[in-house]
Amino acid sequence: MDNLTTIFSHEQTIAALKSLLSDQLKDQMIQGITVDTMIELVYIVLQNQFCVSNNKLYQQFKGGASGLPLTMLLAYINMFYGQHRDLVTSFVEKNELFGRYQDQALLTWHGSEDEFHTLFNTGIDTEHLMTMSVGSTVHFHDLEIGHNSKGVLESKVYYDRDIDTLPNVSDESIEKLPKQLHAVLYRAVRCCSDLEKFRWERSLINVSFLLSGLPPGSIDSIIQNFYVEFGLPTRSFSCVLQDDEYRQLRRNIIQDVDQQAELKKQRERQRHNTLFLPCPHFNDQETLATYKQRLKVWWKKYYGNEQQTKYIQIKWVKRTLIPIATSDILA
Repeated sequence: MDNLTTIFSHEQTIAALKSLLSDQLKDQMIQGITVDTMIELVYIVLQNQFCVSNNKLYQQFKGGASGLPLTMLLAYINMFYGQHRDLVTSFVEKNELFGRYQDQALLTWHGSEDEFHTLFNTGIDTEHLMTMSVGSTVHFHDLEIGHNSKGVLESKVYYDRDIDTLPNVSDESIEKLPKQLHAVLYRAVRCCSDLEKFRWERSLINVSFLLSGLPPGSIDSIIQNFYVEFGLPTRSFSCVLQDDEYRQLRRNIIQDVDQQAELKKQRERQRHNTLFLPCPHFNDQETLATYKQRLKVWWKKYYGNEQQTKYIQIKWVKRTLIPIATSDILA
């Protein structure tokens, strides 16, 4: 779709956003901010987009600043929850895959190409913007997705033929190559849906790291340790993975991905609910302890019952000669 971020109607997009938030948020708020407040904030942004050209001030009445995360989000909300709400409903009913990440959208369709065009072109003011192509594969970031002769989805690592003919290995010292090898193996298992694709990817990995100076014995040892780390039994280097072993390895990797994502969310929540304060200097620990206790009592008295601050914990940090950024004081 050409110029998707510059032509969406502000009024239609606001209506689609309000409908989406109202449907998805049971409490009608996020972190204490109500749906109405969010709508008002987005409306303020859209209504205050100006630019200067030839000493004249212009206001943007459609679309938003190209490339901004908010603009891309609003463009997709308008497209798939506004103009094409029925299309998304059809995706759900047919158990299709539909998602968005940053500036990329991904969807599957098991009907005919004509059916898809007919369904999609029932929207408002989109026909002249549409440029469609249908193929057997599609890439989404570093993942290439396709299907086999039985219609089953498959995936593998995606390489741009003009840039990445082999897995990338940075120019850092050889001491850091084992860590890189671990990372590309991790990615390979995540992306490769079956053992055959993983074996091919592993052969490319071997070539890349051999060319980078990592000895063959070190490569085999790192790969072996990688298998053991993610739950496979210790095996001799001459042995190759079997289908059931690879499926187990992939399940363990995917489980690890989910665990890492949850840990990241927990750290972000903990950081968001932590107030970092510089620790004052006192000559004795008793005075310092009294100061900290009084401040906690004061905080609880004035902010302990507020919706946005009652879960915040105070963490003391030692004074430093390096100024602390404002964003780090109240994360």
